[in-house]
Amino acid sequence: MKCAILISLFNSDKTLDQTFESLKAQTFQNFRIVAINDGSRDRTFELLKRWQEKFGQNRFLLIDNKVNIGLTKSLNKGLRLITEPFTARIDADDRWHPEKLEKQIAFLETHADYEIVGCNYVNRYQKKEVPVYVPKTDEEIKKSILRRNPFAHSCVVFRTESIKKIGGYDENIRYGQDYELWLRCSPLMKFHNLQEFLCFRNAENGISFDKQNEQMIQCFKTQIRYIRILQRSPLEYRFLIEPLLVLIAPLWLKQLKRTLDI
Repeated sequence: MKCAILISLFNSDKTLDQTFESLKAQTFQNFRIVAINDGSRDRTFELLKRWQEKFGQNRFLLIDNKVNIGLTKSLNKGLRLITEPFTARIDADDRWHPEKLEKQIAFLETHADYEIVGCNYVNRYQKKEVPVYVPKTDEEIKKSILRRNPFAHSCVVFRTESIKKIGGYDENIRYGQDYELWLRCSPLMKFHNLQEFLCFRNAENGISFDKQNEQMIQCFKTQIRYIRILQRSPLEYRFLIEPLLVLIAPLWLKQLKRTLDI
């Protein structure tokens, strides 16, 4: 196979069907799914077995963690088993436009000097959809990367060996492991974002506000670390204001921010 689709799931029985339906509908089908059931206590594993039957065992590797080890360790566990040249990430409550893989694989095959490609995406809420535009070129992405994560995790396709060589995801990071990875890759690899809306993310059932605080703390630490590592201008410390404000904001303001998707 040319591409592996890496997905880790925990108690995702209510959303995973739409995710796998979107994989089944891809115009590019030269892929294998590497799915990790991370100690789910609902019907996730049962549903994954059904999808394995639909795709066929040769195209669907199912790993069953008997206990929950967390997203970061699960992703690395799956990544180590991937032999395909390209890896695409998707989360268990997101879905793709049918042409997503085809367009991103085509970009990487015709741009040998690029390692990671993402795309614009849509955050879906119960009553509305919010389009999110991301920086396009390598220069634009790297200029703004310390301000905000330039890739939604479910949007990316990357060269498998490039990510393996850099060590995969940092298992010391529980939340925001993708942001740290892109920052670590940034001095070594070229990035691109297709300016098409090829991914639809479920923003309604986001992480809890307690976990959002943990994520903001980690974002704060990651930004400080990489401002230093990348030897960026001290002016970029101003980008620490946003995660700090989110962290100290009252609950009602955090709810408003999530509702407005800002």
